[in-house]
Amino acid sequence: MKINIHNLRENETDFKFTVSRDEVNTDFLKFTSDVKVIAVVLKTGSQVDIRINISGDYEYECDRCLEIRNGKLDKNFEIVYKFDLRNSESGYDTDDDIKFIAPNTQVVNIDQDVRDFIFISLPMKNAPEEKDGICTGCHKNVEEVIQIKKENEINPVWEKLIKNK
Repeated sequence: MKINIHNLRENETDFKFTVSRDEVNTDFLKFTSDVKVIAVVLKTGSQVDIRINISGDYEYECDRCLEIRNGKLDKNFEIVYKFDLRNSESGYDTDDDIKFIAPNTQVVNIDQDVRDFIFISLPMKNAPEEKDGICTGCHKNVEEVIQIKKENEINPVWEKLIKNK
């Protein structure tokens, strides 16, 4: 997803991209649709501000019941490219949202930024919400699904020490 910033006028310009689901699928993530990327580019005298929206549908395995569930990704993020010859040559970045580029830069490539943001946007815990101990996805009692043990098991190594108290 390359954006030619050299020919842009100093106003907002919209770009639409489609990323094939095969490009972002991994062992733990399966998109069921292509990922749509909308980039709104605002060019000013000293910087290029890109506001990006990512959307798509994916499947995940529920961490509780191990059933396949569907999820929707619809997230926004922003990248600012600042024209600065001194910092662009040294590769200095203040953070992930601000990148320094040479004033004569013609094209910026947002492929890796979009891919990285997709992976950090997905929840680490893949389980639907629970209300009053019931899973909203499968409507089962959460304690029964994950089989929580109520009693505290004592390690046999510590039994003798506890008896000597």
